[in-house]
Amino acid sequence: MCSVLQYADDTLLLLRGDVEDVQHLKRILDQFSAATGLLINYHKSTAVPLHMDERAIPQCIATLGCRQEGFPQTYLGLPLSCDKLKLTAFDPYICKTDRYLAGWQASLLNPMGRTVLINAVLDGHLSYIMMSVALPPGVIAKIDKRRRGFLWTGDGESTGANCLIAWDHVRQCRSNGGLGIRDLAVQNVCLLLKLLHRLHVGEQSSWAAWVRQHTCLATLSGDLQGSHWESLRSLLPLYQAITTVTVGDRQATSFWQDVWLNDECLSDRFPALHSHCKRGDKSVAATLSDGLRNQLVPRLTVEATGELAALESILSGVTLTHARDTRHSPFADADGKLHTADLYALLKGVGASTDSLVNHFWGSCAPPRVQFFAWLLVHERIQCKANLTRRKILPDDTCEMCGRCPETVVHLLFFCNFAASF
Repeated sequence: MCSVLQYADDTLLLLRGDVEDVQHLKRILDQFSAATGLLINYHKSTAVPLHMDERAIPQCIATLGCRQEGFPQTYLGLPLSCDKLKLTAFDPYICKTDRYLAGWQASLLNPMGRTVLINAVLDGHLSYIMMSVALPPGVIAKIDKRRRGFLWTGDGESTGANCLIAWDHVRQCRSNGGLGIRDLAVQNVCLLLKLLHRLHVGEQSSWAAWVRQHTCLATLSGDLQGSHWESLRSLLPLYQAITTVTVGDRQATSFWQDVWLNDECLSDRFPALHSHCKRGDKSVAATLSDGLRNQLVPRLTVEATGELAALESILSGVTLTHARDTRHSPFADADGKLHTADLYALLKGVGASTDSLVNHFWGSCAPPRVQFFAWLLVHERIQCKANLTRRKILPDDTCEMCGRCPETVVHLLFFCNFAASF
């Protein structure tokens, strides 16, 4: 059997590593070429042996007439590998960032113009791979180094002396006092959550249908292994926290972690009982089929016993149907498509305070460069003498205009006689 994945002019053929099967495939390809007049360029094609008998590989390669390569391979712009991807697999994306930076005349752009290019171009070309693959922290660090340098100096690198505001604060949303440059790690998480959501609601997706045949959606455990699935499993608790479930057959719903009864998950509603559970990763269908008491340790505390009675009373009215479980999320539209903009703002807003003064000037009609200066002003990061003295650039912070007080941001704006005369 030969499986075929085809998109436009990119074709991926999967077949057994057997000489006879390879000969049949070569014969079919030659017959297709003769019938259509389309010539197959085998010099541009590659063969990647996987778990094959080493003695059969040379004959298979000679039969196909293409070059032999290994993993990782690139298909549709994504790196494919049977092992964890190394940092070098992401070098093409870093090189593409360097090519963009080399083609821009950064010295002619103000910082707000550079910010637009960072968000629209440098971050945009990474969205495709971030929808499928979790970027390693080392790759994000290399790209952030280039983004930070371009913002503050116009070059690919910058030092701490060039950066007026900490990078973590720059990546905050504007409503939280930041500049609005995207946090790639958080954006990557949001896009992978979108991929998880597609597993649960993707009725027309052949990929989602294939995954559902090989794994349990309630826990993402099953036949699928590897670093990619481990990264998706690590995001499952967050996905369960932003979704609720209308249960049907309950095969894709976690008994303890999903929100399927009322407005909170059972692990939060009955914490003592959950702590006595031997396996907290079973689906609702498996738990009800095996019996809740069989999932618990033999001896329960008084509090857990009371919670068990309350939960059994609730479960007595639960019945299974043949319909599939349905996921809902406040971040999804009526068609079930998950939107990441509001989700990103929520994740970035955790622990951050809203600055109403900053929101006021970002929403004003002032030119972008004036808005950027006001942003620096609010954070007291303009190049006044007090800041330059603190950084050991100037020996004295006395105001040059009035000669009486330290030249701080507040002094320049409100108390300096020279500034007040304008």
